[in-house]
Amino acid sequence: MNIQFDTARVQPGERAGFWREVVCSVYVPMNAEPLVRHAFHARMDVRAACGRVYSAVDAGPQRVSRNAAQIARTESRDIYTFMLQREGRCDVEQAGARAMLLPGDMLLFDNSQPYRLLFDRPFRQTVVQAPRTGFGSMTGDLQHCLAQAVRPAVGFGRLLQGFVRGLDEALPDTDDGEAAVLVDELFHLLAAHSAAVRAPAAAGPGGQHTLFERARRHARARLADPDLDLHAIARAQSVSARTLQRAFALQGTGVMRWLRDERLARCAAMLVDPASGSRPIAEIAIANGFRDVPAFCRSFKARFGRTPGGWREHQRRR
Repeated sequence: MNIQFDTARVQPGERAGFWREVVCSVYVPMNAEPLVRHAFHARMDVRAACGRVYSAVDAGPQRVSRNAAQIARTESRDIYTFMLQREGRCDVEQAGARAMLLPGDMLLFDNSQPYRLLFDRPFRQTVVQAPRTGFGSMTGDLQHCLAQAVRPAVGFGRLLQGFVRGLDEALPDTDDGEAAVLVDELFHLLAAHSAAVRAPAAAGPGGQHTLFERARRHARARLADPDLDLHAIARAQSVSARTLQRAFALQGTGVMRWLRDERLARCAAMLVDPASGSRPIAEIAIANGFRDVPAFCRSFKARFGRTPGGWREHQRRR
């Protein structure tokens, strides 16, 4: 079944209430409050099949949440929700985990637990839902990846993003039975990946080395994020902070020490790169995840024996 909802079809003063009714009827009961009421717009294209929902959302800034009271009233709608951010950004919080989705990023959350979503600007998303009851023993693996952003740059993230694009193309021409199977396959991929990334933690020294390398690749791709720390990296690898620390300790370092040295090395390279030669030192520090510029300067001097400005001048003279 294909349905389209558009706030342009109702009066401006009725759009917020109309949109709330749409998201509650298509997804689950929740709160959806526009941040800017006078010019709010929203559109949703829905493909529904056998209890699964595949939808494309194009909407204005809003705050979305689901609380315990709403969950208690809707036990029969115990479902997983998968999101692919197309444009804009989404701040997601559930079960003590928090993630910021940027264009291309993906994430899974569980409608049987409270959550909060903040869209602070116009956005576009693909949203996919499926009943938890259809995944049997895989639900344990899915629970381990809740509210953890999957980035599209490499590996599994690239594969998953390609699969969602394939769904975009395939679903309009499939019957309901086949559409339901294809949607479920998306969640099967997430469960299989979750199980795979947790396995190395219990696999001895070899597995610890695999975890170390995977965590480094993940962190290097996100050095600019000032919130990247031990706990954020551990969540992304679906392991405990202690397990991650142990994997780094076996390589003779600590997570935060390694992270600081990586950021400092990135700054040192940028300071002498002609492409960023005119960028202020503070801007380079912030671009590599440092919040406190004076503390960055002290750490830089301790690491390289010169202040950032002295390092830049010395390398230019050389």
